[in-house]
Amino acid sequence: MSRIALLLGEIALAAVIWQAIRLRLGVRRTTLTTSASWGIVVALSWFVSATLSGFLLKNHTAGQDQLWYWTAVLSLVPPIAVLGAKRPGSEAWNFFVLLPLVCVLGWPALTVWSSSGPGALRVESPVLIGFVLVLVMGCGNYIATRLAFPALLYALAVVLVLAPCSTATTQLASPAALRTAGVVAMALGICMARSAITRGWVQQTGPERVWRDFQELFGIVWMKRAMDRINIEFAEREQWPARLGPDGLEWSSPPTDEQRAAIEARLIYALHWLLRRFVDPEWIESRLTRTSVDRASTGTD
Repeated sequence: MSRIALLLGEIALAAVIWQAIRLRLGVRRTTLTTSASWGIVVALSWFVSATLSGFLLKNHTAGQDQLWYWTAVLSLVPPIAVLGAKRPGSEAWNFFVLLPLVCVLGWPALTVWSSSGPGALRVESPVLIGFVLVLVMGCGNYIATRLAFPALLYALAVVLVLAPCSTATTQLASPAALRTAGVVAMALGICMARSAITRGWVQQTGPERVWRDFQELFGIVWMKRAMDRINIEFAEREQWPARLGPDGLEWSSPPTDEQRAAIEARLIYALHWLLRRFVDPEWIESRLTRTSVDRASTGTD
């Protein structure tokens, strides 16, 4: 990296670390703390990789490739951690899914080491396909949410820092330029994600606020599963005049005030019962009684 690019990259990555820490605070009282903690590790790995690439390993291509490859591998972990964010198995997800994921995709980087140090790292197509599939599963979970664009930037950043190691891509830019672009994409994605997560739906409280915040945080995979269970085990069984959809309650006909109050009370009960596997009761109660303006101004969850 050039001196100017390196300086800009260091500033951007310092912001990434700070925003990752704030993001961790923003998901307190949820099972996403595991994912957010991994996010802090990832932010630190980006900072270390950029720093060492620009100074100690400036003329050591193999060393830079190792650093950035492992950074790309670690970057896969936070979005996949979300897919396992359900109690009581969320902690076991680390050992049975996340660590094996790091080991499997990290293996190509280990095979090029010798007694004299790392050799040239060239990632073959099967490994690249593995990266792409994991990115699609993890980042694609946030399609149709406020985190869709930050997730796209996150995936793009991983691809950009991995590209110089790939045998399947034709480099139209230097490795330093690609990785600098990756740093910028990552910084923008993390900052935008933190902003979206710590700001709720303006002047909205009640069960639909709980539902919207849940799907924005946990993505469409958990949203679909939760929605199906509430509709089957509550709405259909109790013959509600409404069904729970992605945007909240969907009424078959305009409800009366009494109908709305009764169904919302049942929905609150259903959300408490179902979401206990993902969030603490206090997380739900804060969204039933406080506006997003209050939450944004205090910086709490």
